Amino acid sequence: MSRNTIQRVTSLCVLLTLAVLWQVASILVPYETVPGEPMVPGWQIVATRTFLSLADYWPGGLGVKAVQQGGARTYAGAALAILSNSWDTSLRLYTGLALGATVGFIAGLAVSWSVWSRRLVSLPAQILRTFPLMALIPMFQLWFGLTFEGSVLFVALSVSVILFTGTVNAVGNVSDVFVDYARTLGASRFQIYWSVILPAIFPELRSSILLAVGASWTTVVASEFLGAQTGLGQIIVYSEYFGYVDRMFVVALFLLVYAAITYALFERASRRLTEWMPRESPGNIIRTSWKPPQAGAEF
Repeated sequence: MSRNTIQRVTSLCVLLTLAVLWQVASILVPYETVPGEPMVPGWQIVATRTFLSLADYWPGGLGVKAVQQGGARTYAGAALAILSNSWDTSLRLYTGLALGATVGFIAGLAVSWSVWSRRLVSLPAQILRTFPLMALIPMFQLWFGLTFEGSVLFVALSVSVILFTGTVNAVGNVSDVFVDYARTLGASRFQIYWSVILPAIFPELRSSILLAVGASWTTVVASEFLGAQTGLGQIIVYSEYFGYVDRMFVVALFLLVYAAITYALFERASRRLTEWMPRESPGNIIRTSWKPPQAGAEF
């Protein structure tokens, strides 16, 4: 049996164990948040009554009448509700992710581009990096209200902070030898960044991008707490008002699946972009005496 097969089997066993423990907890904790709503819903409740109740969040259309308009709760309505709200959340997330990644990456490169760009970018970026993001939610609510732009900018802020820090560190760890070789061959500053710096930093920047992808799912749900009328975060907010722990649990499961898929897709795509790198086992890493330059060094 190969190592990858063993890893997959182990992961599957861990997931099954967690599912069994949850079911055991639903039996051992028989309390209710409100009458008829268990604090720890069992899987038999989640897969039937809870999923069916999600039809409450379908506004109607496509031949399925909304519950608010007198329609019955149906699995079709529940599925459409999940799909439509997942689409709205994903649209906010990927728009904010693209915007934040672009801003953070460019700002991180600017720190090493020149003295003046470093003076203009470094201090404001470092100040924003220290702000607790969750504490900014009320401020974004006052500034942008219930708008799509508010959610996108909140996600973009969280992603840009992570990408800025990762880019600065990655550029600072590029060996001066590579840059000196390029200069010897007559490369301009732009050519050095395009042909040397960008390829060299991507392997290290990859971990920062993966971290930003995971954090973006957290912040997009938090941004929907601002009062969005659609999205998975809106379902969590309404469920909290009425003590529907089971609905919050189901939405959390969907978010977990979406985040895992996003993470896996980028992880696989990034591996293809770094196939040129030698992949050595931890026990065969060659240690050198080279010490990377300080972060923020100018090329």
